[in-house]
Amino acid sequence: MVKKSKKSKSKRVPLRKKYKIQRKVKEHHKKKAKEAKKLGLKQKHKVEKDPGIPNDWPFKEQELKALEARRARAVEELVQKKAARKERAQKRKLGLLEDDDISRLADGAKGSDNSVGVGKNRDNSDRAFYKELVKVIEASDVILEVLDARDPLGTRCVDMEKMVMKSGPDKHLVLLLNKIDLVPRESAEKWLKYLREELPTVAFKCSTQEQRSNLGWKSSSKAAKAAKPSNILQTSDCLGAETLIKLLKNYSRSHEIKKSITVGIIGLPNVGKSSLINSLKRCHVVNVGATPGLTRSMQEVQLDKNVKLLDCPGVVMLRSGESDASIALRNCKRIEKLDDPIGPVKEILKLCPAKLLVTLYKLPTFDSVDDFLQKVATVRGKLKKGGIVDVEAAARIVLHDWNEGKIPYYTMPPTRNQGEPLEAAIVSELGKEFNIDEVYNSETTFIGSLKSVDDFNPVEVPSSHPLNFDEKMLEVCVLF
Repeated sequence: MVKKSKKSKSKRVPLRKKYKIQRKVKEHHKKKAKEAKKLGLKQKHKVEKDPGIPNDWPFKEQELKALEARRARAVEELVQKKAARKERAQKRKLGLLEDDDISRLADGAKGSDNSVGVGKNRDNSDRAFYKELVKVIEASDVILEVLDARDPLGTRCVDMEKMVMKSGPDKHLVLLLNKIDLVPRESAEKWLKYLREELPTVAFKCSTQEQRSNLGWKSSSKAAKAAKPSNILQTSDCLGAETLIKLLKNYSRSHEIKKSITVGIIGLPNVGKSSLINSLKRCHVVNVGATPGLTRSMQEVQLDKNVKLLDCPGVVMLRSGESDASIALRNCKRIEKLDDPIGPVKEILKLCPAKLLVTLYKLPTFDSVDDFLQKVATVRGKLKKGGIVDVEAAARIVLHDWNEGKIPYYTMPPTRNQGEPLEAAIVSELGKEFNIDEVYNSETTFIGSLKSVDDFNPVEVPSSHPLNFDEKMLEVCVLF
């Protein structure tokens, strides 16, 4: 008896079956193609060929010569561009070509009129920001000018305040000292006393929470009961919101006819205008960030049925006397757009003791500004191709740390001259409408809980002078 093989049978498809399948597929495709042809779905559009230049045209030879000349110029320009790219790549490899040179060379290809266009665009943006500022002032009953508590005079704009005063007797200006947690108690108290001799002034600390809603508030009584003064500095809750809202409510109630008021918030870039609105509203309703110029237009936020807030873009149209270093240290200009970021760092090294910078950036020692920046770049890993130290990148790191408060500093108010006139009449008149005494009494609780100079150990720097608008720009913008 023959045993059957235990091996599995072949799974190969017989040729007879394979050819049958192929024939069926071919017939199916042919049928689909016929149907598509009937419906006109696959009609090929004929490409019209260039007929060329007719032989009987009298200017044919001239046109052919011009065409050859254009082709020759195009080839020559292509060769020149390749050579220029190769040369720039070689310079970049050797570290001889800076980022500014690269951008300038790239812009040069667009024509010599490009620089004029950039200047026009900058002027147009300044005028657009100024128009938004004018709209905010005209639509507001109370204008809050936000100041940085670290340098209130440096972030104050006298011309902006004059605009508010000239806009009418119904406009009331209030100063708001923001970022109060970044300065010691002695500085905060003296600055509040100094500024309140001119205008009503309130202290404030914006919320630093990143959640979308339910931003925390800390009342004055809770802040006063804090076990340690460091709790106020470490908390992410908002401080002073109750005091500010009480001041606005007092003004709203003091007018019998008009119960609802509009509050415009103005100030230089990056003093915390948008963060102030989010803190009062207790949710992120406007964009915030450490970059100057983030707010581009006026934004309306309804705080409640009686108070409406207007956010305004920071306007900086400075006179020619302002240096880039002073503008950069006030964070009025984007650090990435600075032509010389090393200049402001030199000013920082003049103001700050070497011991603080050595501890902050974990350096052994340094002799000069160049040595300091080279060591910072080495520690932070800021190197170009070929291992060349990127000094400008290190300078921008130091400027970011200065503006974000990682390098703690504060200023003290200057002494007033005996003959300097004070706006006592204006302050007393506004005090009745805002009920200032009640507001100030509730504010002193958390101001007294701030750290002192001995516990805080920040750097005391001289106070800057107030900023002024460019008079030429003002004259141009008034025409709009």
